[in-house]
Amino acid sequence: MRERQGGENGMDVTRKPTRDLTCKVLALAFTLALTTACPGDDDDDDGGNGPPGDPVTLSGTVTYDFVPAVYSPSTRRGTLEFNQAQKRPVRNAVVQVRQGTRVLVDGTTNQEGRYTLTYRPSGSGALTVVALAKTTQPEIQIEDNTDNNAIWALGGDITTTVTTKDLHATHGWAGTSYTASRRIAAPFAILDSMYTASRAFMDVRPVNFPLLKVNWSPNNVPQSGSKPQGRIGTSHFSFSENEIYVLGRDGVDTDEFDAHVIVHEWGHYFEANLSRADSPGGPHSSGDILDPRLAFGEGYGNALASILLPEPIYVDTMWSGSTLAAFGFDAESEPPSTDDPEKGAFSEMSVFRLLYDLYDSGTNESYDRVSYDLGILYDVLVGPQKSTPALTTIGSFINGLNAQPGVSTADVYQLLAHYNIGSISSDFGDGDTRLRAIYTDVPGIPYTTEVPLVGGLDYNKRKQNQYYVFTGTGRNMTLSASHASQDVGIEVFGQGRSLAESDISYTGTETVSIPTQADARYVVVVYGFKETTGNYSPFPTLSITSQ
Repeated sequence: MRERQGGENGMDVTRKPTRDLTCKVLALAFTLALTTACPGDDDDDDGGNGPPGDPVTLSGTVTYDFVPAVYSPSTRRGTLEFNQAQKRPVRNAVVQVRQGTRVLVDGTTNQEGRYTLTYRPSGSGALTVVALAKTTQPEIQIEDNTDNNAIWALGGDITTTVTTKDLHATHGWAGTSYTASRRIAAPFAILDSMYTASRAFMDVRPVNFPLLKVNWSPNNVPQSGSKPQGRIGTSHFSFSENEIYVLGRDGVDTDEFDAHVIVHEWGHYFEANLSRADSPGGPHSSGDILDPRLAFGEGYGNALASILLPEPIYVDTMWSGSTLAAFGFDAESEPPSTDDPEKGAFSEMSVFRLLYDLYDSGTNESYDRVSYDLGILYDVLVGPQKSTPALTTIGSFINGLNAQPGVSTADVYQLLAHYNIGSISSDFGDGDTRLRAIYTDVPGIPYTTEVPLVGGLDYNKRKQNQYYVFTGTGRNMTLSASHASQDVGIEVFGQGRSLAESDISYTGTETVSIPTQADARYVVVVYGFKETTGNYSPFPTLSITSQ
């Protein structure tokens, strides 16, 4: 079974040189192991047996270097602009005063990155102040997947006579590469981008986000393999782990300052925890004719990043040889050489720009007469998009949007027409001939049919997937897909979620059984992995029976 992933495509803690360096606080069972010392802390701690001293109030500001990722759609060039680095506050981050290995007090920074803590020293251990790469509202923490999931942090020495202590995380760029011991800003940049995304929704709706764990390491490379060794494949959200992984290998691909990439992956976390994502994941690029679930998921991730940051030009940096380069695209308009040659519901670029147009003012575009606030988009995502009996495509989203108070269906239809999408009037895409045609209505049970799959394409492309809609009877149903010599899989959706999936054998029959509700609608997806070009011969067989 293929793992679904959503998305795109250091700090030296072994030495004990100077203070004000990064440290890590170990995490255990999603809670901080507060007795673990930061690198550089003295190991001698009398356990707090000494008499407590007078209270001391410590205040300061926690900041980090934010490096803009820039890209020009006209020249198709971009990079990280280190000479334009900005000093930004670390907001809502956990700050602690420690003595030896013990936490004396903790608190959080405010929106300007300021903190104030009052503590009583006790014992003879060294005093330190530590800012964790962890927020509390919502709860987000940046961990090192290559170091036992330790939480990244920034720390510095203090004494009882010190009442002010500022902490600053530097980017560490030395002109052609990073200085590892000064590459401190990365986890805080990731944290702040995700905090920005979360707060944007929390400002318009009472959202309760679950804990989000984000894995970043300077060892994370674009290779598949062992994640604890840094081989994460790409920056992505893992639906199976409910965690995000971010690339960090200097000279290969570093995504910590690629804010659009970070928020894109955060968008998949939002889908998985508050909304819904039926996307099969996998490779994709502009111009592809994708499974419409994937087209929606990736277009939505791109649009969300452009909306929440807010910045319409999406940028992703990486190394090209020894040069730090970038690619990107503009949410507002296509480049002169189009990146969306086949507009429609199967194009992530069409979905990307359509969703962005639903939000932006559209004052310079005659076809865009709409501008809906983030709260309305949120209501669609957590409401009809989550509960749709169809699959999560632009069809289910638009039909849910049109049902919201204050939405002009006529204006939405005019915008859809610009992207070669019909006047959608149902979750299943009625009104758009091509989108509605992906679904075959099953006339009755039992049912057997040949499935017209086309090989030579990735498993997440439109022609490698076929979709069948059937009605529940209140009894258990068994569904199977079979092929004598080619690999096929099967997945059943209903009641707002994936109910069952089978992709075990490379040949033969894949079978699942599910209970059904009378008169409820279900969708079964049959998908293939044939690598050679052309139709399957013979076509796979789908069978649905009621018990």
